[in-house]
Amino acid sequence: MPEQPKKSRSLIPLYILIVLFYTVASFQGREDTVISESVSQESDFQVKLNEGVHYKLWIENPNGPEKIDVKISKGSDIAFQSTFVLTHSGKSYLPYRPEFSVKENGIYQVHVKPLSLGTVKLEIKKSGISGFQ
Repeated sequence: MPEQPKKSRSLIPLYILIVLFYTVASFQGREDTVISESVSQESDFQVKLNEGVHYKLWIENPNGPEKIDVKISKGSDIAFQSTFVLTHSGKSYLPYRPEFSVKENGIYQVHVKPLSLGTVKLEIKKSGISGFQ
């Protein structure tokens, strides 16, 4: 039986590595997320976006509306605008051509309008820097 404590002690470095890996991975995921909001009614949000960065729009739709309008703009500059028809798959939904970039650094308005009842989680994430994807 003395061998058993040796085995558990030898696994301690492995446990530490696993914890460190998940900690680093969780912090990296947060840095890439620009906004993450639950939306059940027409809403406006402000986000800081930068020129030269590619962004991607994600929508999670566990019990959300069938259609949703999304517009991202700064003054008359519209960086992204689309109406999405969502399915009730219970999985993350990546809209067709969800990537966009902006022409200048600054605060952009995100306008979200569900066209039927339900809640969605809308996320904008950085997907890369121009020329380095």
